Order: sequence, then structure tokens, then C-alpha cells
Amino acid sequence: MNKQEIYEQIAKHFAEFDAAHNSTKKKDAAAARKAATAIKKLVTPYNQASVAEAKEAKG
Repeated sequence: MNKQEIYEQIAKHFAEFDAAHNSTKKKDAAAARKAATAIKKLVTPYNQASVAEAKEAKG
């Protein structure tokens, strides 16, 4: 998976998080936590892909 694909997934999860966070329903609080966890899990792969693409661009 490349950096752009991971970014798009993070953006999708953030939109879900934002919508759920601004709701007053109890089930939406759980959805916000789920989206935040998904974002957290994508941060390391994003960093790795970003570094790998930077190295490829140099070399």
C-alpha cells in the first residue's frame, strides 16, 4: 500500500470520526472511538510508506 492510499483511508476514518464525535447519541461515541482506533493503526504504515517513497525519490 502506498502513502496516498493510506492517506485516503485516514481521511475517510477522520470524516467518520468527526461526524460521530459531533453527535449526541451514545452509539455514535462508540463509532468515534472505533474510527480513532482505525486512524491510530494507520499512522505507522503511513510513516513507513512515506520514508520508503522518500528514499526511492532520492535514489
